[in-house]
Amino acid sequence: MKNYKHLFFDLDGTLWDLHRNTRTAMEELFARYGDHISHLDFELFFQRYHHHNNHVWSLYRQDKIKKEELRYVRFERAFADLNHTSSAQFIDQFSLDFLEVAPRQSLTVEGTHELLAHCKGRYQMHIITNGFIEVQGHKLKAASLEGFFEQIVYSEHVGVRKPHPDIFRYALENAGATAEESLMIGDDWEADILGARNYGIDQAYLSTAEAEQNKLNASHGNDPVRHNYKPTYTLHSLRELIDIL
Repeated sequence: MKNYKHLFFDLDGTLWDLHRNTRTAMEELFARYGDHISHLDFELFFQRYHHHNNHVWSLYRQDKIKKEELRYVRFERAFADLNHTSSAQFIDQFSLDFLEVAPRQSLTVEGTHELLAHCKGRYQMHIITNGFIEVQGHKLKAASLEGFFEQIVYSEHVGVRKPHPDIFRYALENAGATAEESLMIGDDWEADILGARNYGIDQAYLSTAEAEQNKLNASHGNDPVRHNYKPTYTLHSLRELIDIL
């Protein structure tokens, strides 16, 4: 076991429970706009939103789509999949309201506070996030995640997004850390795990979101996600990292 000194965390889906908080926010918006969309199948809409959200975030990481387009398109396509015709004005307002409601949800991934409490004082902890600057602070406050981290590295501030090596370089230099004494913890295979690996940083892959995706794939007769690389550690829960560390 390496003697790690610095722990770098992803935020969305790793500490802040992206799936459950998104669902709660979406339920609130469906109630708010019931006159327009209450007839829609919420479960199907939620599923299609996640499909399109994952796709446009992949494009965003590659700088193939702009932030404002991402915000709008993921909802436009989800509504279209349900054969619901909405005005551009309604979709734009819905997407803006989502960015107001979702970041203020407080649910964390199971084991988050237990892990952070264990690591506080033992390691220097940091966050590297591709999330939008204007909403990530609300998430940290709502989920009581403030006070644990030495620095929050925003891709918008650095000018490149995970998995680009420059954001890892920036994070390490800012922390006064070396790759050899650092560990990246995240749930996104491409952005967090491959990004860290390519910069020479050990990785702890939280595989719960992918496990849920594979269940969905199986229910639709699709193959599970497969990888040709084994991360330094694979976690089925954040609590497992306590034993590893």
